[in-house]
Amino acid sequence: MRVKYPAIFTQDGECVLVEVPDLGILTEGKNMRDAINMARDAIGQKGITMQDHQQKVPEASAIEEIDVHAGTFADAGPGTLVAVDVDFDAFRREYDTRSTVNHGHQ
Repeated sequence: MRVKYPAIFTQDGECVLVEVPDLGILTEGKNMRDAINMARDAIGQKGITMQDHQQKVPEASAIEEIDVHAGTFADAGPGTLVAVDVDFDAFRREYDTRSTVNHGHQ
């Protein structure tokens, strides 16, 4: 299942702060590329965890419904709204592979 969640990215000194309002996710990255990857990973993790617990994964809001001025990090500076795409099925396959590999090296 591929979904695009709106996320607010805010430059704050040396890092980029990220909020994904639909999922209550807060994360950060070293730069914009890293922040997008961190957001994608956090969305994927939260989505498959919710699925595993038989919880309904919230639908993504329309990007025009998100107010960047009302975000958690609004006081840190102007936010940029970006739709971050995640394929939960592909993420699960990748995560399951990483889990297997990681456990095999312990």
